[in-house]
Amino acid sequence: MLTYLLSPEDLGEIRFAISPATEATLSLRALRDPSRFPLQLPWVRKVQHRLADLDLEVLGGLMNDRMGSPDFLTPPLSGPLATYEADLEVIARTEQAEVERQLVAVNGRLPEVLSGSGALDRIVTAMERYWRVMIEPYWLRMRTILEADVAYRGQAITQDGTAAMLNNLAPTIGYANGRLRADRVSNPSREEAVARRGLILYPTMFGPGAVIPFDVGHQPELGYPARGQGTLWAMRERPNTSDLGRLIGRERLRILALLRSRPRSTSDLAVELAVTPSAVSQHLQLLRRTGLVDSYRVGKHVFYQPSDLVTMLIGA
Repeated sequence: MLTYLLSPEDLGEIRFAISPATEATLSLRALRDPSRFPLQLPWVRKVQHRLADLDLEVLGGLMNDRMGSPDFLTPPLSGPLATYEADLEVIARTEQAEVERQLVAVNGRLPEVLSGSGALDRIVTAMERYWRVMIEPYWLRMRTILEADVAYRGQAITQDGTAAMLNNLAPTIGYANGRLRADRVSNPSREEAVARRGLILYPTMFGPGAVIPFDVGHQPELGYPARGQGTLWAMRERPNTSDLGRLIGRERLRILALLRSRPRSTSDLAVELAVTPSAVSQHLQLLRRTGLVDSYRVGKHVFYQPSDLVTMLIGA
């Protein structure tokens, strides 16, 4: 059990975050023991054939049999807009001595594959590949669930108060009288005062119960199961570009294809498509009204770019 001691000031400073690095690291649990993650079995099945593309020797040294992993793989949570690229940059700057200390603490020894001066480079390379192959194709789906959970918790604070919100995070998490308890996560049990360091809560797809930092004294963080996980894999697969072209028309698909490489103005598109600016403008207005493109102004020029909806439909 881990108990966070919160003062009234600490309760008012609770923040929420979404962490791509944390999701990637915790997802290794589901691959190691799928029986503990029934809601994620559809994902486990989908990615089984991709395991051969990964450095499983390095990845295997990053989690122990009790599902513990080193904290340097999950950089300080910064908010709901973090990217995995930014997280990897932080991970890559970890001191070698700290990497080795945490790996020994997790595994009881330093795995041979992760020893030596190039260990961190191997970890970063393996995790970057893992993200691209295993998580990124599904990240927009996952992020949608995670963002919806954060919005729900914010509304719960407004309607019912922080204490009620904390008591609704998970069956293994409870709050009363300044003590936030997370059961079945730490052996031996420990207490830590938040002491105005700020408590960060984050929803996760890969935590059936509470998730806590491995190291004692780490930045106060608490992960909890995201709401709505059971609906994630009921979402349809993305259509391919041919399907989308049949839906919106070939010319509008060509416009989206150009905008996906970089934002463009109406005149830019007219030159590249060899059509009149007025024809391009008509297509752009329809795409904008249907939420497929966004626009922004720079001086006298208006530029267009694909919306998040296009990314969700056909990928980044």
